[in-house]
Amino acid sequence: MVLVLNSSNSTESTAARTPILAGRVIRRALLMLPVLLASVAMPTVSQEKPVPPQKASETPAPLIVAPSPPASAATPSSPASAPASGAKESGPAKQAADTPPVEKPKSIALILPLSSKSLGKAAEAAKAGFLAAAELNGKAQFEARVYLADDEATSMALLYRKAVTDGAVAIVAGLTRDGATIVAREAGLLPTLALNTPADLSRADANSFFHITLSLDWDARLAARAAAAEGFRNVAVVVGNATLAKRIQEAFEKEWLKLGGTVATRIVFSGDLDDGPKVKTAMEKPDAAKADVVFLAADMSVARFARPFLPQGLPVYATAQTFDPRAGAVENLDLDSVKYPEIPWFAERDHTAVMAYARPQDGLPTEYERLYALGIDAWRIVYALVGTPNVGQTKTAAAGVVVSTALVRSNAKQPFAPIDGVTGRITLDGNQFLRALPLLEMRDGRPQVAKPAE
Repeated sequence: MVLVLNSSNSTESTAARTPILAGRVIRRALLMLPVLLASVAMPTVSQEKPVPPQKASETPAPLIVAPSPPASAATPSSPASAPASGAKESGPAKQAADTPPVEKPKSIALILPLSSKSLGKAAEAAKAGFLAAAELNGKAQFEARVYLADDEATSMALLYRKAVTDGAVAIVAGLTRDGATIVAREAGLLPTLALNTPADLSRADANSFFHITLSLDWDARLAARAAAAEGFRNVAVVVGNATLAKRIQEAFEKEWLKLGGTVATRIVFSGDLDDGPKVKTAMEKPDAAKADVVFLAADMSVARFARPFLPQGLPVYATAQTFDPRAGAVENLDLDSVKYPEIPWFAERDHTAVMAYARPQDGLPTEYERLYALGIDAWRIVYALVGTPNVGQTKTAAAGVVVSTALVRSNAKQPFAPIDGVTGRITLDGNQFLRALPLLEMRDGRPQVAKPAE
């Protein structure tokens, strides 16, 4: 209602109408009072966006038993958040309860002296091969977890124990002989693979400890077996002055004598051209003349000078120490007809088991590339060890850590399917993984497979 006041009316008229107007206003106010009271009782509407319902946590269940978190007001046991008795869950809460948690892959731990100044580069090469193999096969089932050790002593031992508490199902460690020895002492319930032969073999019968090595000592033994298999029985050994050469010589002779062979003569050759005639003279002596085969325990530089002074037509064997797998035909001509065992990574590049894996970065030294290949086979071995379920479920270590053994082999000596690895055909002998290698022969400066790995 609009009230219009006319200013031309008399004072009496205005005064006469005032009570009438006041009465009308009072009646209107009384009529509007219930409406005003009802509006005051209505709740206020918030202009903020409603808070969306919380989603179920996507964090996977831990691999080992962990302490329970402290209770808080937000826990389901709190009265404020507990559902009413008999009430049924619905909506997002019911969907979260019906959705099983996504389980994170179990981890295989790799412990290497990656922070070591002296061993860091070698460790990096082994790690790269290990991760390359994990990327190609098994990453959906097992996660590769790398631990950076400072050394192959105290640091590695501490990280080994940490890997156990972190819930690893297997551990790979021990790049050096000393490191492998420490790993052998630490090994407990988890399958553990050392990348070298430990000095202490007192744990040789432990079901959980294994080891493999790229040592040239093993290659020397394989060379002795190859020569003996050809029917040779009397060897002339030509050895360099280096410590490694002498170690290879000792490994060869030990295996050679074990196989029933004899040593006709031993000739030390420094690698100087002036010593060449001395090799020829020594080979003409009566005892040396009985030799039907020669073994060269020397690196490439020494062996190339010694080879031309050996009698023509006399078979010669050596190890991979004598050859550079990247050398050209011209460099290898002086070593023509020499036979030696070599890993498939270099000897059989077109083999399907070798071609499956990417080559490391250019410029990687040969000895590091061998460790790259060892890293590949280390993953494959451990994957084979833990990939077959066992009857066990859980065990408790001495420190009170609960360790899952659902994937642990029950006996280290049970049959192990051979692996066509990039470092050889791998078989298990007790707790040692052995590598059978193809035998190469240098022909016209190029290596050719004389006999495949058996």
